[in-house]
Amino acid sequence: MTQCIPAAEETDTATEALRLAEFSKYKPEFFTEDIKEMQVAEASWRILALADITDAQDEHFLSVVEKWTLAAEIIIPPVERTAILDFHVSSKNKAISHVRRTLIPKRKSKDPVLEEDVIVCKDSTGIYAQFIPQVGSSSDIPFYYPQVYAYAFALLYPQTDCTSSKLAILVSELHPGSAVATKKQQNVWRELLKKLYKWTVTERFGYQKHIVLDVVVSYDHYIAKYHALKSKYALKWVKNWPEQTDPRKFVYEDISIASWLICLWEQDSSTENATKPTFADLGCGNGFLVYLLTSEGYLGYGIDQCSRKIWTQYDCKVDLRAQTLEPYRCIPDVDWVIGNHADELAPWIPIIAARSTTATTKFVVIPCCPHGLSGRKMPLKAAAGQSKYHTYVKYIKELAEQCGFIAEQEYLRIPSTKNVAILGRARSAIDCQTQINGLVESGKSEFVARIPDSVKNELRLAKAQLRANNIDPTE
Repeated sequence: MTQCIPAAEETDTATEALRLAEFSKYKPEFFTEDIKEMQVAEASWRILALADITDAQDEHFLSVVEKWTLAAEIIIPPVERTAILDFHVSSKNKAISHVRRTLIPKRKSKDPVLEEDVIVCKDSTGIYAQFIPQVGSSSDIPFYYPQVYAYAFALLYPQTDCTSSKLAILVSELHPGSAVATKKQQNVWRELLKKLYKWTVTERFGYQKHIVLDVVVSYDHYIAKYHALKSKYALKWVKNWPEQTDPRKFVYEDISIASWLICLWEQDSSTENATKPTFADLGCGNGFLVYLLTSEGYLGYGIDQCSRKIWTQYDCKVDLRAQTLEPYRCIPDVDWVIGNHADELAPWIPIIAARSTTATTKFVVIPCCPHGLSGRKMPLKAAAGQSKYHTYVKYIKELAEQCGFIAEQEYLRIPSTKNVAILGRARSAIDCQTQINGLVESGKSEFVARIPDSVKNELRLAKAQLRANNIDPTE
């Protein structure tokens, strides 16, 4: 599953400052070479990592453990979801809870389902959350799971020689060194300790991100589609990406967006008709999103100021057009107008959709850099507790509402902080034509199209040549 990075949204800035101050105190110790052990419940465990933590209470640590127990996929990426089979509070004096859960992998045809016990206990030395795989032998442990009989997260109470509590990662290894045999295994433990520290600090300050995921498209529908498209397209294009950009970012991000759009369209078609909607991707860039949607049977096209090398590698049925678009002249001829990080075209997307001759065109825009209708960057001033990105998202939504759309919002599960999708699927009954015309005229009088990168490069080369010939390029 692709990682979802929460967008900058309304936050308590004072609380955030306190969190960041605590994060700066993170000074971990790792014991991947030296053997350091401790006794827990009359058993010997190897200590892999330690970190001092200030003012962490039992409830802060237990809240993190509960979240990670109910959703193992948060910390084990190859796991798709977690199924809780049984939960009870143990009758033993030192035990707090005992959960039996099943880890369901993403690669169902290759990786086994794993049952696991999560036992949380407490004694005078601290609180221990033990994760114990229920397997017949070590060969039954999946590749993504630690090579251990058990591992544990712990909150260790202050002892006589120290004043602060410690967070710890403990393991009961299959054989000496099995948990840290490779650099990859060692890095996993490092990341887990960092997450444990940050999440525990976050619980202490009561910080909450004001984000609700999977509002428009259900998680189960999306994740099934994402894995289907990823298996079809990801490996080929990551290996054969001809651009200078990072293929892992663009390939996986566009697969995520395509999956979400297709789920959205399938969901809408179930209540309207079975005909697949048409689309136009304005400011399509490398065109990979257009390629994916076309390959999945959707008819549409993409427009960008200049072509990319990768365009020549797509099938001939992928309709990509290199042209400078004047948004105030654009009248859509499709069911959906898409603006995916479309820069200066982003604020125009709702306006373009609203000018459809059929009055049924819908839109989705994923805003990025804050451009206004003039095409220039907007000097945004964020209100207290808000980011500039949040302010820009609000601006786009207001434009959509001025155009008569009921603006919806979805946080996409993509590897980007600019992950808010604004949708216009339904329109209000108010006649907004006067407002739409006003926006068009205002934008038309000020709009300056962006100079294509290819033209910029030509200008730079020409100036460099003039300087080489001792000619002032400004004359």
